[in-house]
Amino acid sequence: MYSFPPPFTHSTEGFIMFTSSVLRRPVLSAVLVSAIITTAGCAGSGVDSADPSAPANATATVRFALANPPTQFDPIASKNEAADITYFNAMYDGVTGADNEGQVVARLADTYEQSPDGSRWNFHIRDGATFHDGTPIDAQAVTANLQRALDAVGTSGIIAQKLGSVASVAADGDNVVLTMKTPDPGIPASLASPVLGIVSPASFATAATVPVGSGPYQFTSRGAEEVVYSKFADYWDPSTAKAAGLELSSISDSVARLNALRSGQIDATFATSDQPADIDAMQSDSGFVVEERETQSVAALFVNTSHAPLDNIDVRRALNYTIDRDAIADDLFGGKCKATEEPFPNGTGYVESVGKTYSYNPQKAKQMLADAGVQNLELNAIFRAGGGTSAALAPAIQAQFAEAGVTLNTTSVTAAEARPEFRAGGPDIMIHQINAELDPAASLRNNYLGLDNPGGSSPAVTAAAEAVLPTDLESDERTDALENFAKTLADEPVHIQICNLPNYYIGSSSIVGLDEMPFGSILLNPDVRTLGVRN
Repeated sequence: MYSFPPPFTHSTEGFIMFTSSVLRRPVLSAVLVSAIITTAGCAGSGVDSADPSAPANATATVRFALANPPTQFDPIASKNEAADITYFNAMYDGVTGADNEGQVVARLADTYEQSPDGSRWNFHIRDGATFHDGTPIDAQAVTANLQRALDAVGTSGIIAQKLGSVASVAADGDNVVLTMKTPDPGIPASLASPVLGIVSPASFATAATVPVGSGPYQFTSRGAEEVVYSKFADYWDPSTAKAAGLELSSISDSVARLNALRSGQIDATFATSDQPADIDAMQSDSGFVVEERETQSVAALFVNTSHAPLDNIDVRRALNYTIDRDAIADDLFGGKCKATEEPFPNGTGYVESVGKTYSYNPQKAKQMLADAGVQNLELNAIFRAGGGTSAALAPAIQAQFAEAGVTLNTTSVTAAEARPEFRAGGPDIMIHQINAELDPAASLRNNYLGLDNPGGSSPAVTAAAEAVLPTDLESDERTDALENFAKTLADEPVHIQICNLPNYYIGSSSIVGLDEMPFGSILLNPDVRTLGVRN
């Protein structure tokens, strides 16, 4: 094992009906093993422990810290869905949404239906919902939003991944009907994305700077590093918003975020797997509440397969042997990231044998590179600055590559810069994470067929990924297709999977609703609409 240096439903004939109860079926039982562990210890703390039975203070403001600053607020103009989730979901509802178990749930549509042949989806828009400017949210307004998004498919890779299968959208009474180019069982999950949040049509032209939304909180103001929201009194579900306001702030450094929580400057934030000591300490401290959610997200090296010699499958196989996943998981991350080679490290799509394909063997890697005619291999990688798993991994991967004679030059970039720079074809490698999504087909579209695979996959991997897309989410066909994809990817690797990342959300003991927070469409940054604070 590699040793690290010390500290280092509305019914419509001809449609298959999904009612609200069916909307809450565990869509992610096939995607996500959702282990939600909320703990509070009994040790002392610098933060006063609040009465856990006390209700949320309806006049309070919740302060939550993220890693990335706000950019703009027009959903269809998003350049980074994961970074925008929390900012957008506070003020926008989607046609659908996600709950705290990663299940697709009703939002502005109270029911939805798919035609038996898969050629149409029908969404019934609930009565009584209003935009923040007081205008009603009806099928015509939702259709205007989705048509606007469809018009952006040609210019937005993110929107194309959500609506690329949709031919047209039309209002029919209280219903929004999507006519499909090809059957797409994942459409309800796609419509939960914040990049398809529903905006007041009157504000389309100014949504980027003065958004008028549809969610439980309305936009009040923004600064360079924060956004302020106030509760929207006429929101259709009055039980959602527990506070009078939200303040979402950006603290890019992972250590500084937890220090801000300890000092009472914020009420809640998240921790990352490279902070095992902090997570353990806060789990045993009565002044804090820690929620751990298991996901299918994977720390990974994203590889541009169009860059020589990374376009050689044997070179990518060799690089897989350079990674000591157990050392990274156990020593670097203190057990907060489970070693894996799998694209789906748990749940549906997990194949035990795949996890035994590339055992750590730098000498074998060195020989494979020599056999491929590659000598003195030098690669360039980017990683996210500000601490976190990406920054922690960079020197570790650099050292492990060196054991196989590979030089890895690393450059730090901001969270906002990382994916766009890699997608544009700049670096050979991006040290980041493959984010789990509500529908695993969305993850395949993004990471193997689309934006985060600028060099493309082999024909076999492409075919295996595409075979997943038309299968029903909870069908045996979906399970078989995902497992076949995992096996194909092990033989013809694209990216290099390292370890399985949980989400860690941490709040002061006064926080309310941490366990209720919905997942975002990408199971990374949370939707904080349920948070409150006690007196």
